[in-house]
Amino acid sequence: MWKNKLAGVVGFGLMGLATAPQSQGQGLGNSPYSRLGLGDFNLNTGGVRQQGMGGVGLAAPNSIHINELNPALLYYTARTTYEMAVNGQIKTLRNQTNSQRDGSGTLGYLALAVPLSKSWAGAVGLKPYSAVDYESNVVETVASGPTGTQVLKRYQGEGGLSEAYIGQAYRLAKGLTVGGTAAYVFGSIDQRVATQVAPADVTDASQLASVVLLEHVRYSDFTFRGAAHYRGAINSKLNYSLGGVYTFRSSIDGVRNTSLDREDVAGNQLERIQLEDSQKGEARVPAMAQFGISIDNNKNFSANLDVAHQQWSKFRSFGIAGGATTGIALDNTVRVGLGANIPRSHLRGQLLQARDLPRRHKRHPTALPP
Repeated sequence: MWKNKLAGVVGFGLMGLATAPQSQGQGLGNSPYSRLGLGDFNLNTGGVRQQGMGGVGLAAPNSIHINELNPALLYYTARTTYEMAVNGQIKTLRNQTNSQRDGSGTLGYLALAVPLSKSWAGAVGLKPYSAVDYESNVVETVASGPTGTQVLKRYQGEGGLSEAYIGQAYRLAKGLTVGGTAAYVFGSIDQRVATQVAPADVTDASQLASVVLLEHVRYSDFTFRGAAHYRGAINSKLNYSLGGVYTFRSSIDGVRNTSLDREDVAGNQLERIQLEDSQKGEARVPAMAQFGISIDNNKNFSANLDVAHQQWSKFRSFGIAGGATTGIALDNTVRVGLGANIPRSHLRGQLLQARDLPRRHKRHPTALPP
């Protein structure tokens, strides 16, 4: 039986890889800071239940929804579960003189979790790793040039990386589970910086040309995480849970092509100089440590606190701090989240608990909040 389930997990993973190319390049609606590093990183706020608690739940076990936020919690999967999420956003960008309103919809994640035995469960999934989508224009006056000469700089970028993973969780002892994920990260990022000089005495725009620096980088490599979770009783009505996840430092292999183009006003290429052709390098993504604590009443309530730390100052892309294109060093991050799961009514929680109790108790001696 478990062989059939494992085959299903692997098959779903292959399907995810097949659909991954369509999930890449989905716009963020112009996110200026995605110009830095590998773009806007996916914070891994977990599945629908964890996102509903503000992206926390490292130590919150649940048998209904998939919690890949902490791979050790996959053990609590009570039945074969499939989830899919789509993220949408609307935002307004402003500076001192202009504003811009953008909206977008992107793939949140695909996930399939399967209980393989009484003490073993697995999962596969596909989710964004990072995303790049920006465009900004800067107009400057040349101080040392002829009066009225202006320079227009246009920064553009698109693309991103996806992550296809397989996770496993094992029960080592009463209340103690461990888990981990192995993920294949892949995708490409295109960035473009165009510079156009417009002298004040030029009246025919067709005479203007732009110098464009183009960079295309394709990344692919494996990343790994390890996790642990412990659940114990405070008293007959309350339980506590502790969870920890460690994402190992990764070196994601990349191949970069860089060229310098000259374009006319319409964007037609007039000349190209190849600066770098298939240059091999890597993006060094620093390790991340996460810790969480959760308290629940075994029925319909869960309160959670998560803390995460990552030393982004150690990020390097092709040997350059902050990335080869910008060279802007990144800062270390500390993220703290507090969230709770409170059903709309006590009755609803009891109904969910009663519906799922037989299956939960077959695999797990202690009931869990829905």
